[in-house]
Amino acid sequence: MKTYQLNILAMCTVVLLLMACKKDNASREALPEGRVTFDLPATTDVVTRSLDIKNVSLLSMEMKATLQGSTSPDVHYVTFAPDTTKIVDYRLKYGSAALLLPTNTYLYYKSTVAIPAGSNLSEAAVLNLSFQTALRPLSTYVLPLTITSVDGKPQDPVTRRVVYYVFKTGEALYVDHTGYTPTATASSTSGSNVASRAIDANTGGTYWASATTVTLPQWVSVDYGRELSFSGLDYFFPTAVTPAMGGYTTSAKVETSSNGTTWTDRGTYAIDVNNAAKKHTINFPALATGRYVRFTVLASTPYISGTATFSIAFVGGIVLRN
Repeated sequence: MKTYQLNILAMCTVVLLLMACKKDNASREALPEGRVTFDLPATTDVVTRSLDIKNVSLLSMEMKATLQGSTSPDVHYVTFAPDTTKIVDYRLKYGSAALLLPTNTYLYYKSTVAIPAGSNLSEAAVLNLSFQTALRPLSTYVLPLTITSVDGKPQDPVTRRVVYYVFKTGEALYVDHTGYTPTATASSTSGSNVASRAIDANTGGTYWASATTVTLPQWVSVDYGRELSFSGLDYFFPTAVTPAMGGYTTSAKVETSSNGTTWTDRGTYAIDVNNAAKKHTINFPALATGRYVRFTVLASTPYISGTATFSIAFVGGIVLRN
């Protein structure tokens, strides 16, 4: 009997809540379409910002809605959302080369916001952006945004205002070699692990290794086919070589050249590739230029193969940084 009474009480509570919500919706001031818009000047339909694509980071953008005219005695709820079909209109108006911002690079953290009673301005909606390194360098990306509903009422897709959020990307993290095929030579080679493996696309799986019959220092030299400017490089170590096997580079020197004969010393660096990425980033004190880059392994931990120990150099990859 007691359980039955509790169930009746619970049902009555739900009914009362539903009735209260219905009353609230019914009593709320109905806003005509177009009265709620972006909190931007009426003549503004483009918001532009620069976007660094060299590193993955979380960026947040805020936008607000405004209630035009007098304030309302009721709270009103506004929902923002992309309208990707509007990229066609942007291209017609501002440039056909514009790219639609990929869906995997953004997420509305907070898309529905309130305009408090007695106020004309909403709280901030929040759009998060990430995975910028997947974007093309020196390009224009566009995300068309609209207010899709007010108090749950859909706004007309044809007449509702569109604001284009435009992102101008800068240089990529790494120097682009499109149109050029770098080549590599080395001071010595161990078996099939030739110098070209230090500059192929597989930065961790394939690698150059110096001969086990020579001692360090040993070097690999890369010809990029034209003069380049770069701020440093990422040095990759083979993923298959474990700390127990050894051969981990601990010191290296970087040099550049315009002709492959006369070399400029860009510094000697302590190297640590004992990490999950098997990578070490070298940042030069100043921007470097050159057609050739020579990477010399000066020291490494002993490399153990069976009962033998060797002094050996490994380079899984060398990638120049903008």
